Amino acid sequence: MRTIHVGYPIEKIIQQNSEPSVMALGFFDGVHLGHQEIIKSAKAIADQKNLQLAVMTFYPHPSTVINKGEQITRYLTPLPVKEKMFKKLGVDLLYVVKFERKTAKVSHKDFVDDYLYGLHCRHAVAGFDYTYGFKGEGNMAQLNLDAEGRFGVTTVEKMEKHSHKVSSTLLRELISSGQVEHVPSYLGGRYEMQGVLRQENHQYRMYIDADYFLPSPGTYEVTLKNGPVVTKGMCEVSSSDRPGALTISTFYDLPFEDHAPIQLLWENFIADYDMNTFHAQLPLDEMELSISE
Repeated sequence: MRTIHVGYPIEKIIQQNSEPSVMALGFFDGVHLGHQEIIKSAKAIADQKNLQLAVMTFYPHPSTVINKGEQITRYLTPLPVKEKMFKKLGVDLLYVVKFERKTAKVSHKDFVDDYLYGLHCRHAVAGFDYTYGFKGEGNMAQLNLDAEGRFGVTTVEKMEKHSHKVSSTLLRELISSGQVEHVPSYLGGRYEMQGVLRQENHQYRMYIDADYFLPSPGTYEVTLKNGPVVTKGMCEVSSSDRPGALTISTFYDLPFEDHAPIQLLWENFIADYDMNTFHAQLPLDEMELSISE
């Protein structure tokens, strides 16, 4: 997979060297089941048309530039992790658009002309709630108009599980309230982080990308994996932790070498950080899901 970083205005050489593709559109934080459905739909069309499979995403999250609603600065999948996941899903080309103030001002029509048609998109695929262009004025109905017959458009409908829309917003709500055990229903697997484990003063520290979105403070049961080697442990999350470092204790002697690359899977909440007997978690059915992604 090739990763191509794109700014504004888009460089002509990037447009000239772009390959005809079917392009999946979205921010794709978490690459959850709904995102995977979008990419699978795009891949099926790409295979049928014998075209490259492309994904276009943005970095950083548009909310860091557009002063509207919650500002998202931590991610379920930091960009390097997201790249690995796209590669596993068979993506050939990844376009990462740098999102800044001048990008936010691009009209929906210019966005389609420069970033889709200009990059030789032959078919665009996105979720039903995808928006683009200045103030999000472009939506999937508008995309059909802006395409002007130059490329096809496919809309992937809303995916629901347990009467909830599968979304990055829902996953953040679950994780931020400590309900990591509910995540697999929407993500397709345990919430996972990748990092390096080091022993420090009879404890272990796992060093991760500082951009990861952490669960609420508390103690969690976790699984640690290095290839086929797996062990269980506890991870303490504190609001005083420095970004990019987690404190971990294991139930058994650690089977990994120091500085080993580790996958950490969040299993269950055990107790809040002060080890009190209850933890104020929001019931799943009471969560307000107001932001679509």
